[in-house]
Order: sequence, then structure tokens, then C-alpha cells
Amino acid sequence: MYNIRLQTDSGGTDIDVGEHLTARLRDLDQEPVLLVDANVLRLHPGLFEGFRTLEVPAGERHKTLATVEKLYRELMQMDTDRSALLVGVGGGLTTDVAGFVATTYLRGVPFGFISTTLLGQVDASIGGKNGVNLDGYKNMVGSFRQPGFIWCDLSLLQTLEQREYVSGIAEVIKYGAIRDARFMEYLAEHMEALLQQDTGVLEKVVTTSAGIKADVVQQDETESNLRRILNFGHTVGHALERETKIWHGEAVASGMVFAAGLSHALGYLSAGEVEQLRGVILSAGLPVDLQADPDLLFENLRKDKKKEGEVIHFVLLEGLGRAVVKPIPLKDLKIMLHDLP
Repeated sequence: MYNIRLQTDSGGTDIDVGEHLTARLRDLDQEPVLLVDANVLRLHPGLFEGFRTLEVPAGERHKTLATVEKLYRELMQMDTDRSALLVGVGGGLTTDVAGFVATTYLRGVPFGFISTTLLGQVDASIGGKNGVNLDGYKNMVGSFRQPGFIWCDLSLLQTLEQREYVSGIAEVIKYGAIRDARFMEYLAEHMEALLQQDTGVLEKVVTTSAGIKADVVQQDETESNLRRILNFGHTVGHALERETKIWHGEAVASGMVFAAGLSHALGYLSAGEVEQLRGVILSAGLPVDLQADPDLLFENLRKDKKKEGEVIHFVLLEGLGRAVVKPIPLKDLKIMLHDLP
């Protein structure tokens, strides 16, 4: 098992990476209330027998205030008070919802996560961002508060659909692109083993990715500066996800290729580095083209949280492993959406 400590002014998180961590639920000092993704509950019912359990419906359409309200009422019916420990069990959707419920129910109760997807283990569950969508726009309502613990149980990845697992690899590639060029090289060399869930490769990939994110969050918990680099590929990716309904990681993969192309067009990144990133993404079986109406994507970008006035703070690359945030005028971005391949 590997441990990473994330410490911020608002609290600290112990991130554990290994297999069969979920069994440790029975060793917790407090009896937990589990908020479990519906699919996880169906696939692993024996793991949660004997615990107070609430089901979190699966699917992005349920990442809403209506789901949060339903969970509030169920917690009230269970007479859950401030001494409770809430544990979100599932992928990024479940941990986002569970974290938001925990930070707002009774003005805040202790909570932790058991992350069951690759996307969740390397990104979504880490960093204290908790929230839900509003009218289809990503994470428009939320809070910052760190969970007490995150368990990245690698054994639970075996029941993921391959498409969902591959979608998570996009976030892994992102970390190499923005922070660690040598990690990018490792991914290029070991992609086949990662796709086959080789245990040694998977442990290194999850631990390295989680470590990079923890380091960034510790320096900038509330995304006022450095943490913005974690949005590489996400600005266009979120717009693409909303318009096409493809999986999050698939949209981010295409968004990263667009951001790399934009970086090259602005003189920050070489053509060879753009192709290197594109090649790693393709080797994972992820898409590299936007495949959407540029005008519709632009309308989504105009509602992005990173927009300020007529500019949007866009994550670019100054080289593989070196990210920078630059203000891009919306009018220029609209042109690029039409012009870049």
C-alpha cells in the first residue's frame, strides 16, 4: 500500500493506494453512513452488508441539487447527527455529491471517500472540490473542503467497463502533460500494461497521479492560481461533454489535443510535442478530435466558470510537463475553434 498526505489550511487527507482497502470500513472508529453509487452497490453487495447505506443514483444526469436534497431527507430520516461519518463510495460523481452533502448537511459533518474508478482515484476524489451541476453546466454549485481520507481500492477497478476505465486514463495523461514529462514517457512505454491493469503499473500510475494533484492542491487549495493548471483540456472538454454526451475523459482527451494545438499556434509548444501528446492519447484508445459544432462549443465556453468578462483563463503548455494559464479573448478562441484541426 502507498500513502500520500495532502495538507491544506482547511484540513488534511490521507490518500491510500492499494488493493482490497474497502474491507477497512469495519475497522473505522466511527460507524459510517455510506453513500454508495448504485452500480457499485449492485456489483459488490457483500462489501456493504451491515452498514447504514444510502444509494446514490448513477449517471451524470443525477449530479444535481435534487439528488442532494433527496439524500438530506434520507439522512434526516436516519436521525443522522453531527457525530456521523459519511463515506462516499464510487466514482467522481458519487464523491462530488457525497462531499457536497457532507459539507452542507448540518453545516458540515466528517467525511471520507472510497474511490472506485480510475478517474476518481487519480483526480475527481482528490482536492476537496465538492459540487453538483446546474442546468447541465458542470459543477456550478459546490464547496471546498478536504475529506479526512481517500482510499483508492485498485481491486474495484476490475469491474469497470473498459470504456470507463480508458476514460480515466485521460486524466493520467493530463498530469504528465502539465507537470511531469518523464511520467509522459513512462505512459508511452507502459500504455499496453496500463490498459491491461497490470498491478505494478497501475500502482505507480495512480500513486504518481495522486501525488501530483496533492502537491498542486497543497499550494493552491481554492484554485486562485496554480491549481488552474489541473483544468488542462477541461475548458473545451466540458463544452464537448455537454454537447456530445461522450464520457468525461474522452472529452478531456480531445480538449487536451485542442489546447496543445492552441499552445503551438501561440508559439508556446513545438509541433513535435503536440504530436507526442497526441500519440500517447491515441495509444490509450482515446479520441483526439472535437467532433462537434464549433459554434455550439463556443456558446458553452461563454458560460465557463473560468471566464472573466470577455476573456477566459485557458491552460496552455510551454513544453511537455510545463503548464501555464493565459487569458485568451473569447473572440480569438471562437476563431481557433473553427481553424484548429
